[in-house]
Amino acid sequence: WRQRQLEYTWLRSLMGRYVNFEKATEDALRFTCTHLGLSLDDETHQRLSDAYLHLTPYADTADALRRLKAAGLPLGIISNGSHCSIEQVVTNSEMNWAFDQLISVEDVQVFKPDSRVYSLAEKRMGFPKENILFVSSNPC
Repeated sequence: WRQRQLEYTWLRSLMGRYVNFEKATEDALRFTCTHLGLSLDDETHQRLSDAYLHLTPYADTADALRRLKAAGLPLGIISNGSHCSIEQVVTNSEMNWAFDQLISVEDVQVFKPDSRVYSLAEKRMGFPKENILFVSSNPC
């Protein structure tokens, strides 16, 4: 499901056919279920989709963010998610205190890794790219 989700965002970016991340995620889930011959009722489908709004931070996340804030570093999130979903995830994970900027690809209507997304981060954070460190939550 995750692989298909990423493929859909990449393909939509390449084709210039943006939809929000929630729609891309829903499309990927439907494709994956169909491909695997699985049938999801509406309630299960909604629960799976809503799971993206309740992501559990890694165990060391809060401590790392506190240390970065204590060092005086401005922090931001740059996400494929919509503004609304980013705010919900940050609130649900109780990390509101940590971030100076919540940046959504919604503003440029294209997904990461398109360079326009990172240019938006430069503009919003107020630093050139050489002074920005990007840390991904995706496993290598």
